[in-house]
Amino acid sequence: MTNDQKKQLETQLWNIADSLRGKMNADEFRDYCLGFIFYKYLSERLYLYANEILSEDKLDFLAIDENSETGKEYLAAIKEECIAQLGYFLNPSELFSSLAKRALGNKGNGEEINDSEIEHSTFILDDLTQVLANIERSTMGEASEDDFDRLFEDLDLTSTKLGRTPRAKNTLIAKILVHLDKIDFRLEDSNSDVLGDAYEYLIGQFASGAGKKAGEFYTPQQVSEVLAKIVTTGKDRLKSVYDPTCGSGSLLLRVAKEVDEVAHYYGQEMNRTTYNLARMNMILHGVHYRNFDLKQEDTLESPQHPGKRFEAVVANPPFSAQWSASKLFESDDRFSQYGKLAPKSKADFAFVQHMLHHLDDNGTMAVVLPHGVLFRGAAEGDIRRYLIKDRNWLDAVIGLPANVFYGTSIPTCILVFKKRRQFAGDILFIDASAHFEKAKNQNYLRPQDIYKIVTTYRERLIEDKYSYRADLAEIAENDFNLNIPRYVDTFEEEKAIDLQVVSIALEKTQEILEIADTEINKFCRELEIPTPKGCNINLLQAYKKGVMQKIFSQQIRFKQDDGKPFPDWQKKKLGEVANFHKGKGISKDNLVDSGKLKCIRYAELYTSYNEVINHVLSSTNLDSHDLILSIENDVIIPSSGETSLEIAKAACVKISGVALGGDLNILRTKINGCFLAHYLNYYKKNEIARIAQGNTVVHLYNSHLKTINIEIPVNKEQEKIANFLTSIDKKIDAVSLQIEKIEEFKNGLLQKMFV
Repeated sequence: MTNDQKKQLETQLWNIADSLRGKMNADEFRDYCLGFIFYKYLSERLYLYANEILSEDKLDFLAIDENSETGKEYLAAIKEECIAQLGYFLNPSELFSSLAKRALGNKGNGEEINDSEIEHSTFILDDLTQVLANIERSTMGEASEDDFDRLFEDLDLTSTKLGRTPRAKNTLIAKILVHLDKIDFRLEDSNSDVLGDAYEYLIGQFASGAGKKAGEFYTPQQVSEVLAKIVTTGKDRLKSVYDPTCGSGSLLLRVAKEVDEVAHYYGQEMNRTTYNLARMNMILHGVHYRNFDLKQEDTLESPQHPGKRFEAVVANPPFSAQWSASKLFESDDRFSQYGKLAPKSKADFAFVQHMLHHLDDNGTMAVVLPHGVLFRGAAEGDIRRYLIKDRNWLDAVIGLPANVFYGTSIPTCILVFKKRRQFAGDILFIDASAHFEKAKNQNYLRPQDIYKIVTTYRERLIEDKYSYRADLAEIAENDFNLNIPRYVDTFEEEKAIDLQVVSIALEKTQEILEIADTEINKFCRELEIPTPKGCNINLLQAYKKGVMQKIFSQQIRFKQDDGKPFPDWQKKKLGEVANFHKGKGISKDNLVDSGKLKCIRYAELYTSYNEVINHVLSSTNLDSHDLILSIENDVIIPSSGETSLEIAKAACVKISGVALGGDLNILRTKINGCFLAHYLNYYKKNEIARIAQGNTVVHLYNSHLKTINIEIPVNKEQEKIANFLTSIDKKIDAVSLQIEKIEEFKNGLLQKMFV
């Protein structure tokens, strides 16, 4: 399966999940959607394996008559082999595809099915409940029993969240089954990781919509990659990897991507639902049930892997969680040597102590923690002292950017431990807090940021304002305080401000203001409305909004040059006045400084541009022949976003030859693009928002945009409206720049006063 096919699979699965969940919260629908994907995977995997067994007899598993004596003999033999190899068994009638067809009644599998037909589907809830129970029942008494025990318990098919009536519940479940059944997982011609990665993609998408709850089960992939690369440094295979707070299992599986082989996976998770996700995740990634040992219990209070040592240990434990800190733990081998327990209100170091207890002598451990563990005193200070002075196990401290985790914006760090350190005389400090890409709601580590962190760690590089090796004596002098700014100085000297240059810029800005005022006054006289005096940005923006109210509702009208009225505005569909196109994908990774081709990505419409785009900020070195290039006057609208109102954002591109990225709808029109962008943004915003579809991710399709009703004046009046609104924008921009330059001039004066 190619990378494009993989992305298509991920998109298909997410579109199904997002469009069908209705008003259910992301974290609630997650359990149903992921559970059914897992059921489909188990069905397809068993079907392929059963047909391998039957290949010599030239039989198809689905063709076996379950009620005949011959059929029963075949199924008994197949079940024995499936249990031994796969760990579970399903009869042909219990396969996902069989149940999906049953839901459709007499409708042929190859025929097009719409959701209204599914509303009259055969009642299958009882059958589905029985099938899921039979999967678990098939493992009883077998080696795989623990790995399938109560695995589907979160698929509560009686929940009112699925619908108020049994029929409503059945309809929603039938829709999920039928839509999922249309997707070919292609297990026979792809490696197991493809579907597993798609499953992880969905977990990530649900996490992004679950807010604070997401931190309970998901570590962002970029952070997981850093941890995984660190603990696999210098190794091609691992005997074992362990995560004591494994969540959905993504961190364990990320470690496996960095080596040729992981023999055994171990993990513990307190939350039952998340524990089920982790077991499913393992199986979907092709990890044999004999090769993973995941347990469900409180790690600190009831550890489930006593006496075991692991070659790699990773974790993203809950930040500053509470724990009992019972006196009984003072004699627990995990904590007793330190002489102190972690505070009851902050279990961070309790997790560190637990992990170190399970770390093999030749192993590496990496754990994500809040910055407080670096400098808090009392018991935590004593534990730090013991780890560094008495044991010398701390190998590196890595500061991460703030706001990279779901549900919290606090800055975090990675602590790396080894019991046998190659560089025992110092500790490496890395400050990566300023190396990230800022997005709307969250910060992201870019590939180059990950590479820099990992390379700096592996080669123990020293770089000004980024990394430093502090010898143990220096750390002792700082009383074992590990706060990163004590060791990595990131202070930047303020650049000297040239007052002459700033003064000239202010003069030019004043000239722009005067020109804009002249243009605005001319238009205001023609419309017989007051002019916007002064330089208050908020009032100028309110003025522009008031002007658009009156212009687009046609309360005020421009006149022709000879003073005669323009013709009435014409009523049209948007599809009648524009040709519609779709942008082509330009990822964040494709952006480069000073690239050969200017480009616009859909996310930039929310953060960087207003109604008119005269200057393009981003660039790429991608081949222009593989992309969609702008034609001056194109209007672009995002095709996906987080909310329906947010997505209703149009902008006119005034430059030809700009690459327009994926998730952009392109309107190519002879209407004045500046007029149309303002008209759609202000006058049609709510109407556009109403036709957007989806919940966690909202989609806007060209086919829907074409149906929008609009009223348009003749070209000359469009031009006057566009020029008037543009002149107001020029004044707003000039005032904003003037404020910025005055502040810069003030700072320049202060520099000279206090030299």
